[in-house]
Amino acid sequence: MTINFHQIKQYIKHYFAAKRNGHGVHSPFAYELCEQVFYNHSHFYDFDELKKIRSTLLANETEISIEDFGAGSKTFSSNNRKISELTKKGTSTSKQSETLYKLINFLNCKTSIELGTSIGLNTLYMAKANKNGQVITIEGSKHLFEFATELAAKNKVTNIKFIHSKFDEALPQVLQNINSLDLFYVDGNHTYEATLNYFKLALSKKNNTSVFIFDDIYWSKGMTSAWEEIKKHPSVTLSIDAFYFGLVFFREEVKEKVDLKFYI
Repeated sequence: MTINFHQIKQYIKHYFAAKRNGHGVHSPFAYELCEQVFYNHSHFYDFDELKKIRSTLLANETEISIEDFGAGSKTFSSNNRKISELTKKGTSTSKQSETLYKLINFLNCKTSIELGTSIGLNTLYMAKANKNGQVITIEGSKHLFEFATELAAKNKVTNIKFIHSKFDEALPQVLQNINSLDLFYVDGNHTYEATLNYFKLALSKKNNTSVFIFDDIYWSKGMTSAWEEIKKHPSVTLSIDAFYFGLVFFREEVKEKVDLKFYI
């Protein structure tokens, strides 16, 4: 595994600069996010089942071959990976996945798009957070697409639409077929150019309550540069840097641009 010095340096800076609660957060909406999402310790019934699924995946020694169409991996040296390793190193932690769940639940996101299904565990969190909504998830690797589709079927989760395609090919068509986009989650192809391209494409379907989430914003200098540009976009009124991922909101009621760092 390659040591990511850029990520380590940024983590140290984040550790000392980030807020650990809602104290001093002046934006009412951002404060509500602190209370209801980031520092909400309430137990959700779905978490019990999702943790059981995660445990099963962590014990799954099945090996599959991954096609990587993005920036590659700094965690894995081979394209042959065990499901257990992908669960442990290639997907969000329980805490991160539960934060995503709480966010979708709080915002009542009805239409969500995920770029990068992987094994489909995070996708299950997204789907269960609003069972009346729909998650459209795109995955370029055939074997990951098949595994994730089977995982959802096995656990009787039916509000996910799985698409096997490269992001660049599928995203424009998916956006064309929806009226509005409530949540956009980018967890794949971690390059500067691709990240900005996906952001600009998705802007066409944003609404006042939309949230766009970018995973691994400190994965590389290119990703960090993309994140900085996204934050500065005129339509973004609130950005939240949670180190492992960044969130941007477009709320008109937030009159002055707000940039926050939270330690999660």
